[in-house]
Amino acid sequence: MRLLSYFFLICLWLSISVVPAFSGWQAVVTKDAAKLPMLVTVDKSKQFAQFFGQKASELSSSKIPCSSGQVKGDKQREGDKKTPEGIYFVENRRTSGLDYALYGKEAYTLNYPNPVDKLKEKDGHGIWIHGRGTPIVPRETKGCIALNNPDIADLDSKVTINTPVILAEQVAPYFKAGSDFVELKEKAQHWLAAWRNKSPDFLKMFSSEAFTKSMSESFSAFAQRKKRLFVRLPWIITWTNNVNVLQGPDYWVTWFDQYYRAPNLVSQGVRRLYWQKNSAGEFVIVGMEWKERKIGIEKAYLDAIASNVHNFLDGWIKDWKNESVDAYLSRYAHNAVQGSRRGVEAIAEHKREIWQQSKPVKIVLSDIKMSMSRRGLVVRMKQDYADSTGYADQGQKTLVLQPQGDQWVIVSEEWRS
Repeated sequence: MRLLSYFFLICLWLSISVVPAFSGWQAVVTKDAAKLPMLVTVDKSKQFAQFFGQKASELSSSKIPCSSGQVKGDKQREGDKKTPEGIYFVENRRTSGLDYALYGKEAYTLNYPNPVDKLKEKDGHGIWIHGRGTPIVPRETKGCIALNNPDIADLDSKVTINTPVILAEQVAPYFKAGSDFVELKEKAQHWLAAWRNKSPDFLKMFSSEAFTKSMSESFSAFAQRKKRLFVRLPWIITWTNNVNVLQGPDYWVTWFDQYYRAPNLVSQGVRRLYWQKNSAGEFVIVGMEWKERKIGIEKAYLDAIASNVHNFLDGWIKDWKNESVDAYLSRYAHNAVQGSRRGVEAIAEHKREIWQQSKPVKIVLSDIKMSMSRRGLVVRMKQDYADSTGYADQGQKTLVLQPQGDQWVIVSEEWRS
């Protein structure tokens, strides 16, 4: 009996030991994916593509057959006929100049190799999601993802530039987002704030070694360029209202619509930050991508800051009415211009002189409008004023505000009656 038991245990051990270990990335799709316009996932083991997000329900099918590379595994080299595994983004949609037999009528190009691929010294190019001149069969491409023509045609207007794509050996939905996702959303916002405030924290959030390997510019050159700009630029605005997060095989990607404004430049587009954990278990940026696009984000920025600016104006009026010199002057930049007066000392002297003769009793602002310029945030409004002597006037007040840390300061004030 004891010999039979030993024999059974040995057979059990052998049966377990010969089970092939799973290879390849097992991706998980969090429930947050439903908030995206669209997420494309490709499960190479099952040879199907699936769609998540707000536009996914508009597709005739949420799961469709696909064909990946002829050779299993993660792409490493040009010509290895493997499909890469990781997080990628649609770069362009092509509908002309295609070999119909290979690509069908349309194709979506992906950003392989991404910064983490470059960090790992992977090479190759031309990874697409495309159609086929004939019905697809499993694992027949040289590394791309092929769909049947009717299925890829169904993606038009739903898959757009910057749509995220997960390429993995296996894909498992719907998982609840973990603490890493929350932390990375906060870190992306902190990175933008550090940039806006010209803080040393901005550069500290990068891995200098990884950045140098993954990017075309060394981290040293990048850091020196940023430091020069921080000294030269009097103000910087960086803003986003939508940070998205996806987890890759051993990295994370955050991406968002970014608005940037400074005296020398205005730009808007999509920013992608690639993160890994360092030896201390802290997230650091190992690479990034910037895709400039006209996405109308300046208006969204102005709408987002409107309440904050109105609060600033309310406080400015309150300090003015209360004749609080120190509080009133704290609203102005040191070199502010107010009509013919230059600098806060001249402004203070003028206000003290005025307030000794008369007291402001009515200051009402209306029809407030905001716009951006090379000088900063331009705020135009109607002003209705009266003082204790009975003097009153109405006219157009124009303020130019610039960010100073997390606050606004007035750099220019003009009045026209």
